[in-house]
Amino acid sequence: MREFDFYSPETVPEACKVLAQHKDSVAIVAGGTDLVLELNERKISPAVIVDVKKLKELEYIRIEDGIVHIGALTTHASIAAAPYIKEHVKILYTACAEIGSPQIRNLGTIGGNLATSSVAGDGVCALTTLYSSVVLTSQRGTRTMKLMDFFAGEGYDKRNALEADELLTEVFFEAPDDHTATAFYKLAKRKSLAISVIGGGMAVKVDEDGVCTWVSMRGGCLGRYPLQFKEAETLLEGQKLTLAQMQKTLPILHDTVLEINRSRPWSVFYKKESVQGVFNKLFAELLDQLQPYV
Repeated sequence: MREFDFYSPETVPEACKVLAQHKDSVAIVAGGTDLVLELNERKISPAVIVDVKKLKELEYIRIEDGIVHIGALTTHASIAAAPYIKEHVKILYTACAEIGSPQIRNLGTIGGNLATSSVAGDGVCALTTLYSSVVLTSQRGTRTMKLMDFFAGEGYDKRNALEADELLTEVFFEAPDDHTATAFYKLAKRKSLAISVIGGGMAVKVDEDGVCTWVSMRGGCLGRYPLQFKEAETLLEGQKLTLAQMQKTLPILHDTVLEINRSRPWSVFYKKESVQGVFNKLFAELLDQLQPYV
């Protein structure tokens, strides 16, 4: 492992100053659940490491004017333990509650999960389904962008739009109302301590008659970033939400996964079938949440 200088700022402005000064070769560590592995495996060798764990101002969950704001240093365990998240944002509760081990959940942060931008990131899939946005902060100022635009960016390490002098400080999304249900399901090779093989995220909003007015369907581990099933969403919008109607989307999911994974024959055969099982689980969960409207 290459020797490096280590900084541990106590405020966001201080952290941004250090990042600006050393942006030519710098890495940020929060929980360390990803960075430490990359250092040990010599995948990265920064000259400077900035530990942001002391930035307590970035540990929060706030609901303001119908928007849920989550500080980047909020741990997975804290999110899963938050009564509001467990009751009203089940997709994020489940994703955070099932990440890794208790040790990982207590160390790993939601900001780190997004900044790492792993194809198997459970938080990535859940928050993308919710059409979340992120806040990036630096000495140059603050910028806000949709999460999918963040993932599509070509920043300093080509994972996302994050530049070397920037700190991801917050993620936020619209708070689900009483007519909205959300769910996450993780298909893995074992029941615990497992990386997702397929992560499914779905959010649905209905009117008083149970007619779907909005839907979001995402599949994780199927591409570089969570795959949006736009054709399936279109099939559900404006329709009475029933299990039979929702299952009409399954052939679309099958064909979409088949098409996007044609270059990877070792994975396409089971993924095109498994994605249907994942979303069948989600359909049942969502319909249960939406009682008595459906």
